[in-house]
Amino acid sequence: MQPIRTLIVDDEARIRRGIERLVRSCGDGWEVVATASDGKEALEYFHETGGAVDLLITDVKMPELDGLSLIREAKQSYSFYPLLVSGYDDFRYLQTALREGALDYLLKPVDREQFRTRLSEIRAIISDGRYQTHKRGEMEREAEKLRKSRQIQTLSYITSMDIDLASLGYWVEDFPKGDFVLLSVRMDTMPVKTRSYKASDWKAYFYALENIMVEVLEQQFGQADRQCWCWRGGEAEFWMLLFSSDDELCWATAVYELAAKIRSSIQTYTPFSVSVAYGDPIEDLYLLTEAKRQAVSLMNYRFVSGGNRIFRPEDVGMHEVPSSAFDQELSAAARKLKRAVEQGNAREAAEELRLLFELFGRIESPSQLQTAVRNAIILLHSAGIESRRDGASLPSIEEELQNAERSANMQEVKQRIKGMVEQVIAAIRRARESESRKPIEHAKGWIAEHLDQEITIKRIADQVYMNPTYFSEYFKLHTGETMLDYLTRQRMERAQELLADPALRIQDVCGLIGYQDVKYFSRLFKQWTGQTPSKYREPLFGQRGGEDDERKS
Repeated sequence: MQPIRTLIVDDEARIRRGIERLVRSCGDGWEVVATASDGKEALEYFHETGGAVDLLITDVKMPELDGLSLIREAKQSYSFYPLLVSGYDDFRYLQTALREGALDYLLKPVDREQFRTRLSEIRAIISDGRYQTHKRGEMEREAEKLRKSRQIQTLSYITSMDIDLASLGYWVEDFPKGDFVLLSVRMDTMPVKTRSYKASDWKAYFYALENIMVEVLEQQFGQADRQCWCWRGGEAEFWMLLFSSDDELCWATAVYELAAKIRSSIQTYTPFSVSVAYGDPIEDLYLLTEAKRQAVSLMNYRFVSGGNRIFRPEDVGMHEVPSSAFDQELSAAARKLKRAVEQGNAREAAEELRLLFELFGRIESPSQLQTAVRNAIILLHSAGIESRRDGASLPSIEEELQNAERSANMQEVKQRIKGMVEQVIAAIRRARESESRKPIEHAKGWIAEHLDQEITIKRIADQVYMNPTYFSEYFKLHTGETMLDYLTRQRMERAQELLADPALRIQDVCGLIGYQDVKYFSRLFKQWTGQTPSKYREPLFGQRGGEDDERKS
């Protein structure tokens, strides 16, 4: 059993040594870790050792810092048992000592037998306290395991295909507050030798894959301000959710390094390779379904670029391989078509489709044409996934690509693409016509009135009496943009209006649109407008005063 660590404090050296001898005479179960001549010296010992003291035996009246003040200050940071020894038989001291948690109040001169008897009783109290602390720690660890299992089960439900998210209620309350990134990890084309694998082989490999990913997660993302969850998706798919409360974390770097480590580790220790896809960070976990759709859409670029890659939003253009100005024009036309489809605008979509087909007609290389067609199909399939709640009813991307490849001629390919456009737009329109837009308008009005406050999806959804996850889907379906994008756009537009007022500092503008961190606001403003707030102000006032605000913050 671990000895009871004892700290003795008295301003009289003779008494200090006498108490130390008495403690040591009680046997091996006791250890005098230090002695001190006053409370200040004892408090320094607490700080130096991180509170590695079980029993504090202290005089009451001492120079620098008295015994009662020592107990009071040390108790603010550390857990220990106090025992007071004093030459003053004062009831007020006794009352205060007991109030501060003292186990006893002994009078000088100390009776040896009484002291040993009391220490024997104290030893039982401390030992019991250690046991209770140990059991409480075990219970807390077990509760944390159960909580994590419950969280993973919820995340697994949400990333599956046929779950009614409205039935989950306010599920995000079980998770921390901060930024999240969702990653999709999928196994690439299987090696030929895997055709001989038995069910037991696959079970072992899937177990190994999950262990590898969890280990990498803990190594790469195991800091105190971060958390992570990993779970199995489909047959050859895994999901990871990353969390951080650190506003200064560079997600782009952290997530890319994690994805790269996962790929290399799996390729090193198994016969497989994987691709990893992830979208933008989300500030509200009710947007998890949007993050899932973005990751799925990006993962589909495997059909253009091949597997064993990392797919992220900023690299979409790279995966389309725009090696020339014409390739860039082709890529831009396909994205414009996708935006028109997401908005449910049939007329604009028809025009963008016509322009895209004109570009197809200028392609001379069969391989380049095949890549352009596959890219267009992937974008349209993504629009179908991202704009509808019934994404499970869509044909798979593999099926769409195979149908295009089996087409007899280019005319048939164009008809298939046109059919996809019409199918997605029709589905979006049917859904919009079947439900009232009143909740959307009410939510927009409430957002406009509360831009200067902290706004979460739960707060918005509460105003229209809808489940937050369901309302996130509902809002995207009827508006063509996520609730978070809409809120950010409203804040950026309001910021532009406020920045035109020379009486307002950038710090003031930041607060008036609901942001506390000027650096974060400036970074976001630049993403949306292409300029920092101070640069935006220069043509308005012909001065650079705004930059000072940004630098000071």
